[in-house]
Formats: sequence, C-alpha cells, structure tokens
Amino acid sequence: MSGDDRQAAIAPPLRRRSLVAGAALLFCGLAPMRALHAADRLEPDEEALFMPGTARPTDDGRLEVDIHAWVYEPERRWGLNAAFARYLGLSLNKLSPAARLRFNQRTSLFHAESEEGKVFDIDFEGSPARATSPPSGADGRMNMRIVIDAPRTSPSDEWLKFRAVTGPGELLHRFKGEALIVPAQGLSIISDIDDTIKRTQVRDRREMLLNTFARRFEAAPGMAAYYRALAQTPGTRFHYLSASPMQLYPPLADFVRDAGFPTGSMHLRESTSWRTLIPGDQDSRAHKLGVIERLLSDFPHRRFMLVGDSGESDPEIYAQVARTHPERIDSIAIRDVTGEDNRAERYRAAFNGMDPALWQILPADRAPAPTRVAR
Repeated sequence: MSGDDRQAAIAPPLRRRSLVAGAALLFCGLAPMRALHAADRLEPDEEALFMPGTARPTDDGRLEVDIHAWVYEPERRWGLNAAFARYLGLSLNKLSPAARLRFNQRTSLFHAESEEGKVFDIDFEGSPARATSPPSGADGRMNMRIVIDAPRTSPSDEWLKFRAVTGPGELLHRFKGEALIVPAQGLSIISDIDDTIKRTQVRDRREMLLNTFARRFEAAPGMAAYYRALAQTPGTRFHYLSASPMQLYPPLADFVRDAGFPTGSMHLRESTSWRTLIPGDQDSRAHKLGVIERLLSDFPHRRFMLVGDSGESDPEIYAQVARTHPERIDSIAIRDVTGEDNRAERYRAAFNGMDPALWQILPADRAPAPTRVAR
C-alpha cells in the first residue's frame, strides 16, 4: 500500500479550506489552506446538494419552508476510491464493469470536501419572496426556516420549487431545490428505506455494502403498489426517513422515483465520512427519533403512520413514539425480514399493553394488503 493509500485508509478526507484557531493547517505537506474570514459565494468548483424538505401552511395563509443543503467541493481521486473499497472489504477488480461504475458513482460524494461559510440567494417559484441563506457550517450544512407569501400555484400542487443562486457574473451558480407542501390536516406516512422499501440486507454487512454501492437498487416486493394505494387518500404525504448519510441522496431519490414510490420529503443522516458510514445503534435511533419528533411538532394536527422493518430497531423506536404520542399515531406497519410473526417475543415486549389493532406485520415476500392503515 502506498503512503497516500495508507493515509486514506486510516483517516477521512480533510477539508482544505477551514479556519482552525485562526491559523492555516497543513495536510500531507501541501501548501497552507485558505482561511475563510466571512460568508462567501461558491467558487466555480464547488457544488450544493439540496434535500427535499417540507413547507407548512401558517395560520395567516403563508408558508413556512424548511431548507436543507450541503455545500461541498467534489473530489475525483481514484486512489482514494480504491482505499474506500478496501475499507469496505470490497475488491473492485472482482466487480463487473457496470458494478464498478456504479460503485464509483455512489461513493463519489464520500470523499468530497465540505465547504464552510457559503451563502445563497433563494428565489421561490410563484412567489415574490427572496431570501439570503445563513452561511454553511464547518460540516458544509446550511439549514434555514423561512416564512414566505404563498405561491400562486394550483391548490393541488404538492411541491414548492425554489432556485438558489450564488456567485457574481461569470461565476454565477444556480441550484434547484424543492419542499413538500404538507397540509395542516391529513395522514403523514413516515417510512424507513433500507429493507422497508428497498432490499438492503442490513443484517449482513457484506451484502448491505454490495447492495448499497455495487448493485442495482431493488424494491421490496409489493411496497410501491402498497404506498400508491395509501397515497390515494387526499392530503396524504410521505416522509422518507433513513440513517443512510446524505451522500446517498442522489441514488436514493432516483430509486424512489424509478421504482414508482410516491415522492416525499427525505430525511437522511448528516453528511459524513466513509469511516462513519455505518452508524451505531444509538446514532441511528437518535436520528430517527429526532426526525419523527420534529415532524410531529411541525404538523400538530396531522395523523401519522409509521412504516419500518424488523431488521433493526424500527419496532422498538415506533412503539416508543406511540407511547409518547398515543393520540397522534394512527398505525404502525413492520415489514418482516427476520421470519417473525406478531407472536414473537420482541413484539410482545415492544407493544405490550397497546391496542393490537394499532400495529401489523407486513410480509416480506409478497405485496401487503392496504388494510388497517389508519383508525
């Protein structure tokens, strides 16, 4: 292993542009890094990834919009990608050309560099509203919440589209984003992704990594049709929740669309390095509970259905939420990937004392029937 590969195998890529105690840092003997003194526009080689968030109607007829972005500089260092493969226990030479290309595409953002102190001007489609974002943080993340005049769109439109602009003159960058318009009342379906709507095999580390980075994403049998049936009720919205990191958003968004699932807001884990690709149980649990609590708080008059799988802790997490908010959770559905029925000890423990009509087990090998989805 070369010195560069050895360095890549033991440490995540470092950001070249950051301010640490007011002094420039050095990386592998390279030139000092540029310090950021104030909010700045994006450079020509920098990009922004906007996650689909939510927009909430306010009592005075406006919209409160959640906007989430990650600002980064792409890196195309194939030696680092090879080190990433070794770290994951995969041999690129043993993958087919198509699988190798897929691996390179899906891992590319894991060695991008987060960019700090970057700002955007944001225009909203159909609305005169215009806003300047707060600067991105050290992790490249920009989060903002803004109230705007409701856009001049059809009442049936589910999405508020916006454009983020940054950079002067010939350096002008334009990025597109959107937020799911969620009515004050209706059913919100919070759905896990891995092994709930997509076959991932999280319980088998090697299979999980191959299914995530080298193979075509495969939809769980019947789940797209099941969700489309649920979506027929007016006012129903979907919120996809996963402990997968933000870097996997582009292929996951393509999967949701191409597999025929209803579109929805996407709530992934913060951008991370490939060394922290697989979260610990507590990290995953904290992320999911945090997102669910935020959605419950943002939409206090909506009913919620929670859909997950038995591969990890979804039953226990959802049962905890239902105990904390018994009046808000209409139903819980768990896709069986562990060969357990509703008489299993874990379910008896998780849902002890709850109405049996509140929760159900969905089969893993065939399309579930869209029943008992809301009381």
